[in-house]
Amino acid sequence: MFQELSAIQKRLLGSFFLFGLASPMVVVFSGTYLWRQDHNPLTLALFSIGNYIGISTGFLMNAKLLRVFGSGKLYALGCLLQGVVPMVLVALGAHASDFALLLGLTLGIAQGFFWANRNAITSKITEGPYRYRFISIETALATLAGILSPLLIGWFIVFGETFSSYTIEQAYQITSVIGFVLLIASARFAWSFELEPQDLSQIRLQHVSPVWNKQRLLEYINGIAGGMESVLPLIVILLFLGQEEAVGTVKSVTSLLSAIMIFLIGKRVRHSHHATLFKIWMLANTVGAIVFAIWYSPFAALIYFLFAGLVGSLRWSSFVTVMYEVIDRENMDKSSHRFLYLLDREICLNLGRITGLLMFIGIYLANPDFLIRFGFVMILMIQLFTLGLLEEQIQKIAQK
Repeated sequence: MFQELSAIQKRLLGSFFLFGLASPMVVVFSGTYLWRQDHNPLTLALFSIGNYIGISTGFLMNAKLLRVFGSGKLYALGCLLQGVVPMVLVALGAHASDFALLLGLTLGIAQGFFWANRNAITSKITEGPYRYRFISIETALATLAGILSPLLIGWFIVFGETFSSYTIEQAYQITSVIGFVLLIASARFAWSFELEPQDLSQIRLQHVSPVWNKQRLLEYINGIAGGMESVLPLIVILLFLGQEEAVGTVKSVTSLLSAIMIFLIGKRVRHSHHATLFKIWMLANTVGAIVFAIWYSPFAALIYFLFAGLVGSLRWSSFVTVMYEVIDRENMDKSSHRFLYLLDREICLNLGRITGLLMFIGIYLANPDFLIRFGFVMILMIQLFTLGLLEEQIQKIAQK
């Protein structure tokens, strides 16, 4: 699968892999650290809300900075800033939960720089017949990193306390530094990447087509489900399966299953298959969600994560591929820069995520047990609305 890729594509994949190794230290274990401070799901929700507000803010700031700096430089800046936040989080110690919203916002801005330029570079260098092949390899490498990193981090954090060789605080300090070093390496790989000069004198799309309006709706609904997903699985693991070692193990096993799946189907997937892959994802998650809702036990939680992990890569790889194809269709005459579409998409997606998290907070305050027990079912009910939209977008792309 690598033979058809260019040198710049391979270099970019290397940067993505290093980022994938560092990412759990930045996001997942920032959440577990906050959980250790007050065991409050609302703290995690506030951290995620700040994060998603920050991502959109970072995209907007990036649009202004692209007039001065290249995409590779801003991508690298996003990597470095993400490495700083976990170190600040750990330095705050017991007071970290008081700053959850602000820390999430800061992390989100850094992620906005990173993802804005990562998406723009990926969209540009994958034009052509091998786009899904690149994305499938990218997804496989991300899940491979997701196998190694969470497992090692999770068990490293609890190992010291178990054998009285170092404290939990020291473990988090060490992992935050390691994550920062990996992000420096990822930034170095991408430093020299540049796209064509970008004069973004305005940052709003003009003359939006009905196809793009449907893409906006698709991203918004998907974001609602994604917002709830950013918190609920972590809470279920911490409540039913254990602490950091359980989080790391579950993340690693689900990543392994996803990597196997995406590697097996990557060569065979065609444009017309994306809706089918999404249906498979829906079916497997429905089985797992129902099992967890009925039995509501550690074993049922394991069953859910087994099913979810097996098909986890199918949804995002298909959604992202369709999104890039829609952007290509909308931008055929080059009248708008592709970054404007990515910015617009990111705003819609994060508005959805914030909506989902506000729903999470509202339901949790009303009935926390109901939310935790039936939350996965609710996420799937929300995602049902995206299926028809996804099929419509695929048909429109085929007509271009």
